[in-house]
Formats: sequence, structure tokens, C-alpha cells
Amino acid sequence: MLRQLECVPVRVAIISVILFLSGISALLFETLWLRLSGLVFGNSVWSAALILSSFMAGLALGNAIASRSKLQRWQPLHIYAALEIAVALLGCIIVFALPHLGSWLRPLFQALWGHDTVLNALRLIISFVILLIPTTAMGLTLPVLLDDPGLRRYDFGRALGFFYGFNTLGAVVGALIGEVFLIKAFGLLGTSLLAGALNCTAAAIALIVAARSRTKVDPPVQDRHLHLAENSKWPWRLLLISFASGALLLCLEVVWFRFLRLYIASSSTAFAVMLAVVLAGIGSGGLVSGAMSRRFARHKYFLASLLLAIAITTLLCYFLFPGPALQRKAEAFYLDRWSEITLLSLALMFGPAFLSGVMFPAVTARVQDVMPGWMNTVGLTTLFNTIGAAIGPVVGSFILLPFFGFQWALIFCAAAYALLAIAVTERASWRLTLGIVAAVIAVAVVSPRRLNEEHFANARRLFEQDGEHLVKRIEGTADTLQLMRADFLGEPYYHRLLTNAFSMSATTPASHRYMRLFAYLPLALRPEAEDALLICYGLGATADALTRSPTLRKIDIVDISREVFALADDQSGFDYRNPLHDQRVKTFVQDGRFFLQASPRQYDIITGEPPPPKVIGAVNLYTAEFFSLMRDRLKDGGIASFWLPIYQMRVDEVKAILAAFHSAFPNASVWAGPDEEWIMVGVNGATRTLDANDGLWREENIRQDLARIGIEVPEQLAALFVMDSAEMDRVTSGIAPLTDFFPKRLTDEASDTNAIHDFALTYLRAPAATRQFESSSLIDKVVPPSMRKAAAPFFAVRDERFLSRIREPNPFAALDLYLQRSRLRVPVLEILHTDEFRVAIAERTAQKEASPAPEVFWELAASALARRDIPGAIQQLERKHAAQPEPIDALLLTYLYCVSDKIDKAEAIAAGSEKTKLADWLWRKLQAEYGFRPPP
Repeated sequence: MLRQLECVPVRVAIISVILFLSGISALLFETLWLRLSGLVFGNSVWSAALILSSFMAGLALGNAIASRSKLQRWQPLHIYAALEIAVALLGCIIVFALPHLGSWLRPLFQALWGHDTVLNALRLIISFVILLIPTTAMGLTLPVLLDDPGLRRYDFGRALGFFYGFNTLGAVVGALIGEVFLIKAFGLLGTSLLAGALNCTAAAIALIVAARSRTKVDPPVQDRHLHLAENSKWPWRLLLISFASGALLLCLEVVWFRFLRLYIASSSTAFAVMLAVVLAGIGSGGLVSGAMSRRFARHKYFLASLLLAIAITTLLCYFLFPGPALQRKAEAFYLDRWSEITLLSLALMFGPAFLSGVMFPAVTARVQDVMPGWMNTVGLTTLFNTIGAAIGPVVGSFILLPFFGFQWALIFCAAAYALLAIAVTERASWRLTLGIVAAVIAVAVVSPRRLNEEHFANARRLFEQDGEHLVKRIEGTADTLQLMRADFLGEPYYHRLLTNAFSMSATTPASHRYMRLFAYLPLALRPEAEDALLICYGLGATADALTRSPTLRKIDIVDISREVFALADDQSGFDYRNPLHDQRVKTFVQDGRFFLQASPRQYDIITGEPPPPKVIGAVNLYTAEFFSLMRDRLKDGGIASFWLPIYQMRVDEVKAILAAFHSAFPNASVWAGPDEEWIMVGVNGATRTLDANDGLWREENIRQDLARIGIEVPEQLAALFVMDSAEMDRVTSGIAPLTDFFPKRLTDEASDTNAIHDFALTYLRAPAATRQFESSSLIDKVVPPSMRKAAAPFFAVRDERFLSRIREPNPFAALDLYLQRSRLRVPVLEILHTDEFRVAIAERTAQKEASPAPEVFWELAASALARRDIPGAIQQLERKHAAQPEPIDALLLTYLYCVSDKIDKAEAIAAGSEKTKLADWLWRKLQAEYGFRPPP
């Protein structure tokens, strides 16, 4: 065994394994620290930059120590083992302590609220101090190992390439197993212990190798620290390459990830796969660099050729990216499609990342020619590389992307790589290099200038097929935003906010219904509310509803994106008014969770219109700890309302969020917007009784707004009830709540649609819903007896509306139910595929134009029928059928003629109708009820 360890290739292989384990652990700890730091300091792009800068600062400090020191009395493997144990111990301590740090610092944050500069400086200092020691230890590990005396007979470039490559490939494994398995199975704390165990395993192997090695360290000398001699010259050009290549690669990574989010869903799975692809490229490049070190690395044209190759590959991977050729379908955005995410990531990023992996060991090998020791060489080169890596994401996020866009950012990085080739080219060869550089830059500049438009259009394609068009696009610091608009009869109908490639918010009638209920439900239960907080702005529907309340004196709105607020003035349409112009409104560009933690204010109402739960980072707004923060910021009797889109999740995930919410709000309930858009409501104390003659219903503009979204009478609001605290206890029995420590209880898997429908039906079918309503102790307290009795018929209407959405609808069965058993307008409009917004546009068009389009007559007919004006509906429908006949016109006219006792007309128009399954059903119904004679 001793002889084997003295064999240099075996020793290199063992140290490579050690660094592979260390790489797994380092990536796991980095992931955990960044995730948990986001809970304390916020998840905005500024907070992420702050935390990443702190992380990089520690690595740079470790590299700086390595670059200026020499080990003398200590065996490098012993030092390495001590460093790994320090990382394990401190890394686990940080993971265990960070979740509590927010509550410990809350008094300090609140005392500094309103002093943004001081508060941000404090966050930077705290994050820097927390991460300083373990990241410094991480920065020292590779340089220290390379000072192992047993490696002195081995080629430096070869050893560094193998060590660097295996360490980075270990990070690939860490990125994937943490996301796929460890965090889900063991939570954040368990994952940190496993990461620490890997550090300790690496340390143990290092100690075993050191104990069985005969190679001794140099004898001690008087000076324990070796500084570079004063007359020695640093290889500034090579260090510049190290610095610039680190900055450019990390800048490219930011740009790449932003670009890929136009094709890939923004999920933690997608982020882990994209990161793994970049790291795999770097790691495999490092191994190749080590393998060919003796043959190519010191060739005078090698670095220049490599830099030019990176520049050209960066451009080619972008120009030849297969995205625009993909057939876009809704299922392309399933969050768990690893294969598609991997292929797209490989196509864009692997080539440049691979060449960058070759670059670092090659540059370091050249630096070693003028440095006194291996550890100093690696430390100094990595120091410059790490400083560049800390600057690169800042430049990409805050300068290149928002000011120039992703295409010009890619071109800039490619051109910068090409220009760097000049810095490492001998003066005698400048003419050739300059020619190649000029050619690369020329190709970049004259490249397809509107290629980026194809990518943006590809992200919009699903929605443009529905008739939507682009209003405005913003490439912001955190996301690419595209504001879409759908028109009807030449007027704005609704808007959609497309964030990267995901429909983050829309003002469709169905969306208006639940987003406005975020405000109206708590206002109905607390009509005297004076202070409200809205977390996440979206397209402003909830904010607009809040501004309609005359009692609210202060409305604070928090959103992570400044650009979202900027788009508010670009919307237009029927009855649209920008709520940000209301004098009571104050906006904050801040992470919603950090705002709750740091703000000293308390509110009567806190409501949230957050991103979908499975979008990356959004899980932090659905955990028990977040809901506890909401409760703590409420006044006594204050109310919180929060979105629960059950159709986007699996049943156990829905239950985990319900359990989390209920753990924070003992007095909790669930209400339904449009069926599977549920709204969780929590009260910090007792709930007051609804009063149909008070609060919302006294205000004419609120009554009209409620009617427009389908809440036409107060009893209908009560009939939105789904479950109370007792039922939440029952349905979540045995289900662990979603918490900060177990975020993967909310997975990236696609929703199980059938299971979700079955779960929803147990609460939305009329008999079950009525039983829940009548047996609820909450309803006994909140809804007066007269309203409870009047609300019962509305459960049947909700039942039919839901069934019409999830099954093949029979519009005439639903229409007959609505007309015979209610006086409601909106369900009638819905079954005729229209709504109050379209009707209002059609009515204005009919007043302005002498010969309006046929679509106008259909809208007017639907409106008349919703008013129960059968003759008016027939008149408009006849005009529609004469101008633009369609099968549904004839069937609806047949039905209305029979209802109006005009059987002859019904039989005449039915005679020319196409015979279908729906027509057969309608004819049989009309025959049984009105004596109608079906056509032969």
C-alpha cells in the first residue's frame, strides 16, 4: 500500500477522488447557503448579488492567502483535512442558524427601516461575516493540495487539470443530487449533514494518505511566510486573462440562463440542470487540459487560439441554437422535463464552458513558470479569476442585460474574448491575430440583428395564436418581460404579462374574478380596514380593487421587479385606471418576505398575488414560516388572503400548503374564485359577521365591479365557501406542512389533472358543498341565517359552471339551468363564450357604427339573454345568423323560439340544421317540453 501511494499517478488519482467529494459538498453547501440567505436577506436580484459577492469574497480571500504564503511545518494534506473539517462544521452551523437569523435581526431591520443605504450595507456586512470563514477555507483547499510534496515529480499543468476537472465534476453531481434527491428526502438540515459528511470523508482520506506517505515536507526555516521577491515580476498579462476569463464566463452564465428561460420553465429543476451543464463543460475541459498539458499548454499560440475558439463557439452556439425551430406546445413547459432542458442547455452552453475549462489550467500553468511554488501559483491565479467571477454576474445583470439585451451581451462577451487573444500574442504575431479578431468582431456585429426577435416571438407564440399581440418588451435586471394584449372589435380586451416564457399574470375575466376577490373577501369581513399591504403587483387587478375601497387610507404594494410597476402605464382598456396613481398607494421594490420581516408597520389586510408556487423562488412565499410572518404583521382582527392555484399542483402538495397556512392561522378558511383558483383566508383573531347592507355593498363602484366578475348578489360571495379550519384539519391529517426546511414538498412535477379535479369535486359539487356550508361553525359565525338560506341555490350554479369547464359541456343544459333557477347574468354570458367586458365593447361599437360586424350581434344577443330579454336576444341572433350563419346560431334560435312559443319557427330553422349529438339532445328536450317536432 505504501508503495502504491508513493506512485505519483496513484497519488494523483486519490487526490482527484478527494477533490471530487469536496466538489459535491461545496456545491451542496453553496446551494443551501444561497437558498437560506435568501430567506434572511431577500430573494431580489440585488440580494442575490449581495450574497454571491459575499461568497466570492471569501473564496478570493482564501486564494489571496494561498498566493502569499508557504507551508513549512505542516503537511499540506493535514492542512487540507483541517480545512475540510472546518467547512463541514461551519457549513452545518450556518445552515442550522440562518433560518433563525431573520427573527434575531428583525428588531434591527425594523429600526433601520426607511434608511435603505444603511440597511443594505448592514445586509452586506452580515452576509460577508457569515460566509467569510467557510468560503475562505474553500478557497484554500485546491492550492493547499497542490503543495503536497508527493506531487513534485508530476507535471504541474497535468495535475492541476485533473484536480480542477474532478473538483468541478463533483460540483455537477452536487447540483443534481441535491435538487433531485437529497433536499426532498432529508430537507435542508439533513442535506447539510450529508454535505458535511462528504467533507469529513475527504479529510479522512487525506489523513490516511498523509499517514502512509514517506515523502516529507521541507525542513523549517526561520521565516514561516514566503513572500514574492521584490524584484520578481508578476505575469500581469496572464493574470489579466485569468481575471477577464472569470468575469466573462460568469457574465455569460447570467446571460445564458436569462436566454434559456425563454424556452425553459423557471424552476429549481431547470436551474440545477443548466448549472450542471455549465459545470460539466468546465470540469471536462479541465480534464482535457490536464491530459494535453505537456503537449499543447505551453505552445506560444495555444492561449490565443483558445480565446478565439471561445469567442467563435459562443457566437456559433447562439446563432445555431435550435430553439426557434422547436414546435411550441403547452406541454413543452412541464417543469420536470429533464431531457429537453439538458439538450437545450448543451446546445447553448457546453461548448464555451468546455473551452473555458481548458483555459484556466492552461493559464495557471503559464503563470507557474514565473512563480516560486505550486500553491502560490494556483492561489494567485485563482484569486484574479475569482475576483473576475464576482464582478461578471453584476455586469451581466445590472449593465449588459437591462441596457443592451441578451443578444448584444453575448456579442460583447464574444468580442471581449477575441480581444483578449491580443494580450497573450507575441508582438511578432499581432498582425495575424488582429486579422482574426477583426473577423470575429465583424461577424458578430453583422450577425442577424433580429435573431433575438425570433426568440422573443417564440416565447409569445402560444399566446399570439390566441390573437394576442406585443405591446411592450423590457429586458430587466431579473427577467425579460413582455406585455401582451388581446383586442376585441379593435379595442383592448385584456392584457397578459409574460415573464420570460411564462404567463405570470393576465386580466382575462376569469383572472379578474379571483385577483379582485383577494381584496374584496377580506374587505367584506373587515369593512373598517384602513391599512392594506399587497405582495406582488402583477397587472394591478388586486391593487385596483383595493383602491376602490373608501375606508382604506394607506395601501402599500411590494414587488420584486421595478419593471412590473413601469408597465402599469402601458395598459389600456375598458374601465382601466392605473392604481399606482392613487395618492394612497406607495410602492416598494423589495422581496415580499424581507419586507414582512423588516417593515415595522402592521396592517388590517395583507393579500398576496404571488408567482405560481412552482416558479423558482416562489416556494418561499408558501411556507409555514412565511405565513407566520404575515400573521405577525396583521393587527388584531386583521385578515390575510392568499392565492392557492390547486390546478397547478398535485393533491399532496395542495394539502402541504393548506397545512402550512393553517399552522400559522388557526382561524383559517378556503374560498373558491373560478373553481380551481382557491383563496386561503386567515384571521388574526375573531371573524366578524358579513352584512349585506354594509361594507362593500354600500359602494356603487364596488357593487358594479363585483357584478362584473360574477358576484352579483351578497349571497353569492358566501357561496364561494369551500372549507373551514375543521375541514382543513381533517383533509391535512397526516400531511407534513410545507416549510423552509423542506421546500421540496412542493415538487417540480407536473400537476395530476384528474386527481386535482376529483379533489376539487369533493368540495365543488353542489350536495357536498352545501353540506360543508351548512355544517361549518365558521359559516354560523360569519354568515347571518337569512343569507345562509339564500346562498344555497348558488352552489348548484357553481357546480354546473365547474363541470362545464372540466368535461365536454352541454351548453343548452347549463343555459336552461341558469335561466330557470337563477337571475344571474355572468353564468349565462360564460356559457355563450362571452363576458361583461366583451359585451361592453360590443355595445359601444353598436352605438358608433351603422353596420357593425356580425360578432357584435352575438354579444348583444348574449347580453339580452342574460337580462332574460328573450325577444331582444332573438332579434340580435337573427341578425347575426343572417350576416354570418353558424350551426350554434340555429340551435340557439331553435331553443329560444320554443321558449317563446314559436314552435313553427323553431321547426323551420331546425330543418336546415346539421344533425349532431348536441342537436339530437336539444330536439328531444324541446320535443318533451314544448311539443317540438324534430326534423326527419
